[in-house]
Amino acid sequence: MVARALPPAEYATFGAFWALAMVLGFGAFLPLEQELARRFPQTADRRALLRGAAGSAGVLTAVALVVLLLGTPVVLRSFDGHVSSLLALVALCVVSAGQFLVRGTLIGTDRLVRHAGLMVLDAVLRLGLAVAIFVAGGADSAAFCWALVAAIALAHLPQLPAVWRRAVAGTPPAIPSDDERVTTRRVTASCLPLLLGSVCAQLLQSGLPVLVVAGAPESAEAAAGAFVAAFTLVKAPLAMVVPLQSAVVPTLTRLMAAGRRHEVMVLLAKGGTALVALIVAVVPVALWLGPPTITLVFGDDYAVGGVDLALMAAGVLAHVGLVVVTQVHVARGRQRVVALSWASALAAAGVAYLLLPGPVLGAAVGFLAGSVAGALVSAAALLTSRRPERSLP
Repeated sequence: MVARALPPAEYATFGAFWALAMVLGFGAFLPLEQELARRFPQTADRRALLRGAAGSAGVLTAVALVVLLLGTPVVLRSFDGHVSSLLALVALCVVSAGQFLVRGTLIGTDRLVRHAGLMVLDAVLRLGLAVAIFVAGGADSAAFCWALVAAIALAHLPQLPAVWRRAVAGTPPAIPSDDERVTTRRVTASCLPLLLGSVCAQLLQSGLPVLVVAGAPESAEAAAGAFVAAFTLVKAPLAMVVPLQSAVVPTLTRLMAAGRRHEVMVLLAKGGTALVALIVAVVPVALWLGPPTITLVFGDDYAVGGVDLALMAAGVLAHVGLVVVTQVHVARGRQRVVALSWASALAAAGVAYLLLPGPVLGAAVGFLAGSVAGALVSAAALLTSRRPERSLP
């Protein structure tokens, strides 16, 4: 919808906002959701857990805003000087704290149907507001940026009081020892390694389009916008896989705690084999049908080569494997391994981007190379680790 409403050069600005929103919103606050998903099944005092998580959400908000402040010159350049888009990004950082507090609580308390309904509501509001702006003839990318922030706020923030009450209903406060007490400091300490991994993950997935837009000369802005649009479409499966990654953490936590590691390893091996087979099948399809599909969806002004699309498609499937295997480490309480896996992925992507000619080819190959490298590091850490699973700090 946004691509149809905006010319490619203006869409490139919105694409940069979307990518940064994923880094500063999803990337910064996903660790909170993951920690709530891991801790709820094992924590008796839910009130203390929610208070600690709320305090941790405030800390993560401050971190995101400081990073945004430090990067303001680069961000404004990516936004083509649109101050309104920058302010929308500031608002997004604040709104995301409540968003992921709600989502993590729903997942941790096994209310997955409510969680799914909330995500559908969020998507409907995003699309509905985008349609309203499109019908009104909005040609400014900033309007669509604010529509995204408004949709997230309307979908999640009104739910927070009821979700909190339901989570603690019928659960009298426990009286844990000082060693077991859930505090803001302890929740935040667990989130910090995950924060590094999450930000690296979003830089890998969303930072590359920003580099393409920022690094493209004025004569190639349309090509950069076409790449951003194509990359957004090709990685659409991640819109389902990535937000639901925390949903598997409670189940994995219970399996690992029950000593059923072998079952998890067998499932991972089967899933990895299926992903490799899918990559082999998808690549020729992307080569053949990819370019006309992009033109059909976005219009004649958007043209991307079949090789680039095949590389993107393979990278997306490899990324799915990386997301899944890192969640096993989250469930095991091995947050540092998660950070190492995603940092390795980002480093590999950066090397590929710098070495290859042209920002579009570098970004496509970098995403694939980074996803594969991170998955291999994470799998190797899982295969070589024989230590017992870590209890809650």
